[in-house]
Amino acid sequence: MNNDTNNLEPGAEEVRVPAATNKKKVHKYATPLGDMIAKVKSEPQLKFIYSGIKEKSVGIIFGPSKSGKTMCCENLGMCIAAGLPEYLGMPIDADNKVVLIISFEEHYTNRTDRNMKQVEVIEATHGAEWLENYIVVNDALPRYITTDDHWNELADLIKTIQPGIVFLDSLTHMYTGSIEDSKVAVELTKRLRLLSEFTDTTIVAIHHTHKMYGQPLSIDTIAGSRVLAQELDFMIGVNRTLDGKMYLKDVAFRYAACYSDKVRTFTIDEHCWINIDGDADEITLLSAMDGRKDEVNRLLIVDFLQEQKEAGSNLIPLKHMADRFVVTKEMSKQTLHNNLHKLEQQGVITKPEKGQYSMAA
Repeated sequence: MNNDTNNLEPGAEEVRVPAATNKKKVHKYATPLGDMIAKVKSEPQLKFIYSGIKEKSVGIIFGPSKSGKTMCCENLGMCIAAGLPEYLGMPIDADNKVVLIISFEEHYTNRTDRNMKQVEVIEATHGAEWLENYIVVNDALPRYITTDDHWNELADLIKTIQPGIVFLDSLTHMYTGSIEDSKVAVELTKRLRLLSEFTDTTIVAIHHTHKMYGQPLSIDTIAGSRVLAQELDFMIGVNRTLDGKMYLKDVAFRYAACYSDKVRTFTIDEHCWINIDGDADEITLLSAMDGRKDEVNRLLIVDFLQEQKEAGSNLIPLKHMADRFVVTKEMSKQTLHNNLHKLEQQGVITKPEKGQYSMAA
């Protein structure tokens, strides 16, 4: 390099390039990318077990009640346990075929009655030896995971079984307070992530949302604080339209491409087994609801009042309903008032005081 400043153009300034250095910056919380690449290359490569569900990741299968979420997880778990190459037309790639189903919601008798029907589907062609890989919990497990001791017991259970994938049914039984509270959502996702890391496994949680009533499945329709969606690695939706059509949708994946413009419709047979019957455009599926918008709005209002009643609030101020429906732009102020008046006329709700509503006795 010529350092003769006499050769510079008039007004130009000399640019001094810092000398290259091979000195490595060292800190316990930081690593040069080259070292990290070498580390990752030396470790076993993580696989996609199914769809956008990667090994050692944490995510949810979500949707409204009675849409088929639990059966979807049970069917997938049995296919993994039996070593089947695919489920619903999509490949399965699982080295560890041990599956742990942790059900907090159902009595074991009802769950097992359904499982016996499901087993018949695989048993006919693959025998029954795989049942040793499909582990369920008994009635000794706490129905609600609300304390540190409960979480430690859960971690010990998973650590002992050493499954490749764990299904938790459902998140509702794993937190106290409101999932809409960001602090609750942060604490829950932190515990789920630590549970996955400590037990070295994949966590799939079933998560119930409010009734959709014609809304498409999206991150915005996941019940809970935005934190919940931000922290998860995969989100697969299951929905049921008001006229009974059920469908699956890949909503968001952290580690895989997600083509969510199309959904897969399905039916459930007498063996409690999900069968895909075609692809569809979600908006087209839901557009059949357009002509019943007023009915949908009234159902939303009734559900909201019923939820408040079950939570101990029998008398609901109009302002609370406006916050729920008008502020969120689900309904206009006039639409809310019109439907409240119609529900009064039908005798479904009452207005004991001005601006106060409750469910009819």
